[in-house]
Amino acid sequence: MPALMVGRSSPAPVPTPASGYAPATPPESGFPPEGPPRASGRRVTLAGTGPETAARPHAPLYAAPRALLGGLLAAVLLPSLASCRNAGSPAGSGVLHAAGSPLAVEARTMRTALTRDDVLSIREGRFYLEGGPFAEISFNKFDLFWQLFDQLAAGNALDDANPMVQAQDKALRDLDEMGFRSIRIFALPWGPRGPAAYADPGQRRVLYAALDRTVELCERHDIRLVWSLGAGAFTDTQLVPGEGWVYGEEQMRELVANPDSRGRRLLYEYIDETVARYRDRKTVLMWEITNELTLAADIGDRDRVYNGQRMPTLKEVAVFTDEVARRIQAADPLRLVNNGGSHMREHQWHLYRREGWVRDTFDEQFKCFELVFADSAVDVIDIHSYPNNRQGYIIQGPDGKETLLDHQGYMEIARRLGKPLMIGELGLHAAARTNTKIWEETPDYFESFADTAAAKPWVERTLDSVIDAGVQLSYWWCYQSDRPMDQNNPQRFDISRDRNPELLRCFVEANRRLKERLDAR
Repeated sequence: MPALMVGRSSPAPVPTPASGYAPATPPESGFPPEGPPRASGRRVTLAGTGPETAARPHAPLYAAPRALLGGLLAAVLLPSLASCRNAGSPAGSGVLHAAGSPLAVEARTMRTALTRDDVLSIREGRFYLEGGPFAEISFNKFDLFWQLFDQLAAGNALDDANPMVQAQDKALRDLDEMGFRSIRIFALPWGPRGPAAYADPGQRRVLYAALDRTVELCERHDIRLVWSLGAGAFTDTQLVPGEGWVYGEEQMRELVANPDSRGRRLLYEYIDETVARYRDRKTVLMWEITNELTLAADIGDRDRVYNGQRMPTLKEVAVFTDEVARRIQAADPLRLVNNGGSHMREHQWHLYRREGWVRDTFDEQFKCFELVFADSAVDVIDIHSYPNNRQGYIIQGPDGKETLLDHQGYMEIARRLGKPLMIGELGLHAAARTNTKIWEETPDYFESFADTAAAKPWVERTLDSVIDAGVQLSYWWCYQSDRPMDQNNPQRFDISRDRNPELLRCFVEANRRLKERLDAR
């Protein structure tokens, strides 16, 4: 078994959960941990540049014939890719890289040994980059890599003539021209396709070819990446057409709680190879372990089985993120590691203690964060924040009445723990009129980001809350989704310079104000 710990002990023991159990279903609607994700000295301009490009519908990997996947390199990749070892790749790995492209040639000539100043670091509680304080409000471009991977899986070359490559390139160019320096992406195919893309040698070459192209496009526009590794996907779970989610022998609990599980061993192989392959690229701002694993903790029946899947405890999540962080740091000692959020459920401490869906107090929420972060190798506390028509999450106040845990409160938690806070996903859910609860509470809410007049005050208020709290790093969900499923959705999350220029000005201005307030670059 690969070594798990590198010079630090596991989190300290915590009180044994009290007797009792949580209901199988949360009292409020929410995003299931295993469900699909939601649809982060320069020129700064909002003017459009370059020709408009239409997004080409893409075929998912699982729709491609196995024969296509098996012969993909010969049919599509080999004319444009050459086999070579990337800087930092294991010797003899044979992973293909777009070595013949101008982008790759430029990238190789730029690559030198990195120092602490070249990467994001922490000094006296502040983020530093390139020798100076760093702060930013930017965007998630969550599907950047996904689109490129799907194009290769569908048999399409990732050259500059590919319309989907052009769409990703345009998004990065837009962000660069507006002054944004980093984004957050999902760097593993979604759901069960993720571990499958690494486990199969043929798909693994497609995986790394798409990642290489992702990095090259970001280097072209000097954009750095919060690189979400997707560690929580390495289970036996499958999405079966006509059946839905099917859980196999190894489920979420086995991955998280058992370091000897097949999924954990495959995860560590993937981390070792991926981190070594890209650790010498300045494009990597920081490594992120997974996405919203904390929301899987302690939910379900008395046995913590939720919708047929065995779930971990919060303590098991804490140990898992500590062990995975140490694995990443062993491969890349320079880079920071964040956990990937999300926030804690408003009832998390009571769920952990098996006391049911009772709202936590601020001190009980702090205990949850303390359990996960106090003795952990994780460097950065990451939350996901969707305040919507409120300005925080509802918890129990000192008087027993409802109060809000807002960005100021999360900053206080981070201050007590001595680690910086980032908001890996910051956003608002546009609400259809059928969501009567929101519209009864706030009649001036908005139905769509296309309604600029209605959406703008809510966007500005949310951005103001981040600036007022002094959160150094936040990524709005999201910029320019190119998934077909998002294109005709009136409540779509994404915004872009072409469709929402006035809203984008809010982000440019907020980013400027944050940097000014924190005296950062």
